[in-house]
Amino acid sequence: MLKYKLKRFLILFLILNTAIIGFPSFVLASPISTQTVIDMDQRHVHIDRIRSSMAREDVRTAMIDLGVDPREAELRVDALTLDELVMLEQQIDNLPAGGVLAALGVVLVVLIVLEVLGVTNIFNHL
Repeated sequence: MLKYKLKRFLILFLILNTAIIGFPSFVLASPISTQTVIDMDQRHVHIDRIRSSMAREDVRTAMIDLGVDPREAELRVDALTLDELVMLEQQIDNLPAGGVLAALGVVLVVLIVLEVLGVTNIFNHL
C-alpha cells in the first residue's frame, strides 16, 4: 500500500513539474544604451580610485580617529552618484601628496551632506 502511494505521489509530482516547466517565463528586458554602459564603467573606475585613496593606512587611521567606520564609508561611496564621485575624485586629485586630512575632510563633507539629505544613516552611532 505504501509503495503504491509513493509511486502515485512521485508520478503526480513529475507530471506537475513537467507541466510547470512548459510555461514560458516572463522576463522584462530592454536594450541598454552605449552611454549607460560607458557611465557604468566610469563609475567603477571612479569608485576604484577613491577606494585606493581610502585604503591607505594613514587615511584609515584618521577616519577611525574622527569616529567614522572605514567599512561604512566604503559602503557610502558605493551609494554616491556619478557626479558626486567625479567631484570627490577631482577634489582628492587636486590635493597635495601630504593632504591626507584634506582628502578625508572631503569624504566627510560628502558623508555629512548625504546624512543631512537622509540618504545615509552613518552618524547615528555617535
